Amino acid sequence: MTQLDGRIGPEPLNPAFSSSALANLLVGRRGKLKSVLLDQAVIAGLGNIYVDEALHRAGLHPERPAGTLAPEEVRRLHRAIRAVLREGLANRGTTFSSFQNGRGEAGDNLMNLRVYGRGRTGEPCLSCGQPLRLATVGGRSTHYCSRCQPAVRDSSS
Repeated sequence: MTQLDGRIGPEPLNPAFSSSALANLLVGRRGKLKSVLLDQAVIAGLGNIYVDEALHRAGLHPERPAGTLAPEEVRRLHRAIRAVLREGLANRGTTFSSFQNGRGEAGDNLMNLRVYGRGRTGEPCLSCGQPLRLATVGGRSTHYCSRCQPAVRDSSS
């Protein structure tokens, strides 16, 4: 996989971005999963909204150490990342205020968001009904479901 000047990570919709490529990017990383996914040097193009949505779809807690994912969890995350990005592109992005594309159209993806923006008010998870939560991870607002995205306890303690 090529990287632009080596400063940004691979593009997740590139066919070469496989689940094994994602696993290689995550191996050994102790940072929180959300923070690692937002790091453009690791993976290009993932923003706050789409990371929250992908983590929810994959059932992964945003504060989980990135290098601790099992192979099946990496496969779920890989599928979720690609799915939320494709959905966002198909719907011209997610518009919250006045953003418009080159044709003057607002994005329609807001209606597809399952967690982002909904944790702020404790709205119910669309999957399980549990009130969504809002936290700050890596300085970014983070919306998640504590039931669908359980924290993994450290078995070494």
